[in-house]
Amino acid sequence: MRLLESLDSLANLVYIAKSLLEKGFSTMKINVPEKYADLYLKALSEKKKALEAKIEDFKKEIEEIDNHISALTSLSIFHDTPSYTPPRWEPNRYQEEWPWTKKITHYQEVKTKIFTSSEVIDYIIQKEPKLTKSKVRSSISAALSNKHKSGAYVKFVDPITSNTYYGPSDWFINEHEPYLDHVPDDLKERLFGK
Repeated sequence: MRLLESLDSLANLVYIAKSLLEKGFSTMKINVPEKYADLYLKALSEKKKALEAKIEDFKKEIEEIDNHISALTSLSIFHDTPSYTPPRWEPNRYQEEWPWTKKITHYQEVKTKIFTSSEVIDYIIQKEPKLTKSKVRSSISAALSNKHKSGAYVKFVDPITSNTYYGPSDWFINEHEPYLDHVPDDLKERLFGK
């Protein structure tokens, strides 16, 4: 009978210890009779192992997130130069392999005037008819936005039509005024009647 009472007391003590650990009372001091110390240590060890397993899971999840972030930020639309060694391209000749930012720069060099995103999109579709307009539009919009945010490009809004024009910052007197040499004829006509 005494053995059953001892086992019952032990079970209650282990249950209480586990409950306290689960509720966050791990810093609480408990006087444990020596004969139950091994069971209490076992409960603490199990709790420690469970916490260490959770930490490892969190580390793996953080590493996975870092890999996704790295993969996304290494996309060519975020950089002017590709992260790989580019093939030798013929100078001044449009290349399908170029990243979007290089395609925009090529169009800018061909036109030598500030331009709208639609003009660049139409130019690229003309050069690469197999591309879908929606893919080109989203990629060009993102690349132009990044160039504008970085300060490499200035955005000019036509006050008459509300069309947005882009160009390198050295084509602008200030944030709101492009040099006349870089203003397309149709825009000059609208703005100045010339």
